[in-house]
Amino acid sequence: MRVGLAIVALLLVVTPAQAQPENPAARTVMAHLSKGARAARVGDWVTYRFDGGAGGNRVYYWRMAVVGEEKDKTGRDSLWVEMEAGTHPAMKSPLMQMRMLVAREGEQIRYDAISRLYIGGPTDRPQEYSQEALDHVLKQMEEQGREDKMPDPDDEKTPMPVGLKPVLRSSKEMRVMTLAGTVSAVSVEVVVKKTVVKRMWLSREIPLMQLAKMEIPGIAHSMEVAEYGIDAKPRMVLPAPSAPKVQLEYADRIFPDLPGTDAPDEAGPSETHP
Repeated sequence: MRVGLAIVALLLVVTPAQAQPENPAARTVMAHLSKGARAARVGDWVTYRFDGGAGGNRVYYWRMAVVGEEKDKTGRDSLWVEMEAGTHPAMKSPLMQMRMLVAREGEQIRYDAISRLYIGGPTDRPQEYSQEALDHVLKQMEEQGREDKMPDPDDEKTPMPVGLKPVLRSSKEMRVMTLAGTVSAVSVEVVVKKTVVKRMWLSREIPLMQLAKMEIPGIAHSMEVAEYGIDAKPRMVLPAPSAPKVQLEYADRIFPDLPGTDAPDEAGPSETHP
């Protein structure tokens, strides 16, 4: 489950649509995307290769695909998005599978608006999260997002020197070589003084995220598109509608004599197997 939430967090971080339009680098990106990028639709899929450094000993792959569409329980237009992570590019024996019904607003996928969620692991059959368990997960994501946006009091007391303020800069459109072939892209860099902290290449030719490459030079981490297409089919084998769902479990129910237990604080998703 943590892998799945980490991937959703990554989507929220690198989605180009979140750029500030008044920033010159953001305007360059938007101008590039306006020449051919389109909204996600059923069949779009993309696989990325992650390299966590350590001489290539931390390489794994992540695949995202749009495999269906329907209205969610509130009537919003929504997409079924499947995600897989594993050590093989074809996702043989994946380490994680996730399928979620995600709302869309216009051309944007709301990865923070999930109404149904299935999770499967290398040894566990996929299970759907109950509404209570899903609400718990979404609350955790919301709280984490608020914490990430909160200013650091120490930073306010000691303003960052002008020379150390991060600067966002972009390039003109160029042809970039990737594992999936050569694509048109623009690069965006986060620079502190003369050091590149993060570099991304965004391409209108790549479906879903429009991300061709990303590098974090300081820790030797990278992410690069390996394959993509428009013919995705559902791959997760869903449980029967009558199968048990992932439920919350409370410490006081499991250990009724445990002193000081507080049900709401101790709750957490727990898989319920038949």
